[in-house]
Amino acid sequence: MESNLKNHICKKSKAYGELKLIFPTEEYKNQVEEYLKEHFENGELDLSGDGGLDKIKDFDKWLIKIKKDLSKKLAKEEKSPSTLYLAIRKSDNKLIGTIQIRHHLTEKLLKNGGHIGDGVRPSERNKGYATEMIRLALEECKKLGIKRVLMVCYKDNVASRKSIINNGGILENEILAENGKIDQRYWISLKKRYADRLKEDKNVEKIKQKIKHIKSKDFTGDIFLNYFIKAKKPYETENGICIQDTGYKWLEFYDYNSKVKLTAIYDENNKIIEWYFDIARSIGKENNVPYEDDLYLDVVLRPDGEIILLDEDEIKEAYERKEMTKSELDDAYKITNDLIKKIQGKEKKIEVFTDKYLNEILYEEDAKCQIL
Repeated sequence: MESNLKNHICKKSKAYGELKLIFPTEEYKNQVEEYLKEHFENGELDLSGDGGLDKIKDFDKWLIKIKKDLSKKLAKEEKSPSTLYLAIRKSDNKLIGTIQIRHHLTEKLLKNGGHIGDGVRPSERNKGYATEMIRLALEECKKLGIKRVLMVCYKDNVASRKSIINNGGILENEILAENGKIDQRYWISLKKRYADRLKEDKNVEKIKQKIKHIKSKDFTGDIFLNYFIKAKKPYETENGICIQDTGYKWLEFYDYNSKVKLTAIYDENNKIIEWYFDIARSIGKENNVPYEDDLYLDVVLRPDGEIILLDEDEIKEAYERKEMTKSELDDAYKITNDLIKKIQGKEKKIEVFTDKYLNEILYEEDAKCQIL
């Protein structure tokens, strides 16, 4: 399931919903030239996220260049294909800024370039536009298959730093840039999944969601119940196993001291279908809603004891795209292997455990649970 990024990660800017991103065309030639001129007259000769406009200084040549930047052939030259967008204000069709998305990280981009570069014209700054531009660009990143976005800014660029943090940026480290300034490297996860996300699922017509904090000898954390009152149609896995339908329940266990999130999936008769373990980069809570930042690998345990490891191709692709380090890759596999050893042959014991909390939350008075 996709994360509801706009509801939980992105802090809505003053400009929320005011912009659209479009690829440059001849229609915007005059505006692009005015955009460049405004920067130069403001003493800014080095633009960010402009695809080389400040160096080329000619719209027609620049347009040819950014079209070539789209080519996947660049990867053979150890360069990243990129897409440049104009940020256009919907109300008056005015060019507010430019933003460039690099499709994958090279060694150089991993150090101090990142996936996204952006800039706002001087006369339109401090109005929330940069935050909104990044929010829209993250939606485009998801379409490109980017799961973890790197953004880099100078430490003394307060406005840029805020726009990144507003979109969920987490500081990894600071490094010395070639010009002597300090670069800050922020990661934005597009794999963050929130407990209440299923209320936006297109297949779900009606759902009841309840959350309860548990502190006991066998579990401490939050347990979140998704009770599918009405689903449009049965949702089946590739193996033909139905995991979502009318009357089904998903019971999710959020242990904030763990990197494994358990989901117990039950049918309309409260019979266990399977247990699904998500390996997480982190498990946390925002705005009183639990989340897990997915680390790609998943483990399925069936009632008959069968154990299935999922998404190895996805984690290997993420590593090849430099969206995770070798140590993170090794850590994900260690957590996974330890989990498999822990649950092997324990399906009956796990069933007793999850059944206990399903009954407790399902039939307990709503006054003792929080209803979302």
